[in-house]
Amino acid sequence: MIKLSQSEAWVSQPLLCKLLKWTVLVILVLTLLVVVLYVVASQRNVSDDQLLALIHLCLVLSLLLVISSVYGVILDLFIFLRRRRPGYLIGVLLYAIIIILAALLALGAAFILNAAGGNIDRMGT
Repeated sequence: MIKLSQSEAWVSQPLLCKLLKWTVLVILVLTLLVVVLYVVASQRNVSDDQLLALIHLCLVLSLLLVISSVYGVILDLFIFLRRRRPGYLIGVLLYAIIIILAALLALGAAFILNAAGGNIDRMGT
């Protein structure tokens, strides 16, 4: 069996895997940034409409994160079954952790949106 160094292992990955990993990383960073912005904004008494916009954005980003991570799990499992390299199982595990955390975040955001739905006056009176 041929041992590859880290740089050679990175080059040997399919382009789709690299793009998917970077996409998941960017969406994860954006989701975490929106969560931090929501926490800071809620402590500084920002208006309810702006908080709801942040929650909506958090919900959309976390659902995108779940979808892209599920695709990552499927892709890494397929490549693992074809190439038999254990590094892809680590990717499957990391994608699974991201799926669980993003799904919990999406459920929390949806709960906040439903709970706040009756408490916010949409007519501006």
